[in-house]
Amino acid sequence: MEELLNPQSDSIRRFLKRWYGSAASGETATPFEALEIPHEILDWHQAAASTGVEVAFQDYPVALSDLKRSDDGMIVVWVENQNGYYWAIKSNREDHEVFFREDASSVWRDTGEKLDQFLLHCTVREAIIGAESKFSALVPASAIQDALAGFTPLPYRPLANESPATQLLCSSNALARVATPPVGYSRRGERIWLLTIATAPGSSVRQYRASLERYIPAEAGRPRPAEASIEDLPF
Repeated sequence: MEELLNPQSDSIRRFLKRWYGSAASGETATPFEALEIPHEILDWHQAAASTGVEVAFQDYPVALSDLKRSDDGMIVVWVENQNGYYWAIKSNREDHEVFFREDASSVWRDTGEKLDQFLLHCTVREAIIGAESKFSALVPASAIQDALAGFTPLPYRPLANESPATQLLCSSNALARVATPPVGYSRRGERIWLLTIATAPGSSVRQYRASLERYIPAEAGRPRPAEASIEDLPF
């Protein structure tokens, strides 16, 4: 996935087209040209609309019609699904650095990502979360490198609502996420990684799953409780 390994201004559009395809009717124009909406935001919404399907499944972008400058000069552009975290840019800065804050705090902290990189990062993360063709495995640290053969790390820092060890990767036809396991899935005496591998709709993960079957928990494939989030029960 060259558009992820060597990001350009059209990487989000190219990735979305690769992962979801394009709607038969073509792109849907966005009517917002004024206000102070950065072109990166407009481009993201237009590219997302061009797929004709949902592209955010857990955390979500703020709708164009709801974008506004708050009293502290910030424009919130992305929100965590439980409203626990917010990501925003400063309306008076042209570099479009992305900042975050927790719901219980008024302090904005720098993510280290510019807006275009942040939006691509979130788009890739959401693609993994929402993928129908995926699996998760609890892989010992001693086996994780072999499990990720053919994958290249993507240069994204973990989001504020993720474990500090979280990493996203890609191969030529799949995405991967490595993170610490949820509470209750760790094992005494050895470090375990939660590895999720996803492929685009219509593609199969069999080539990746075959060598990892022994690490996939028996719970995999069981229905999730209605109140559980995708991140709480990754299998």
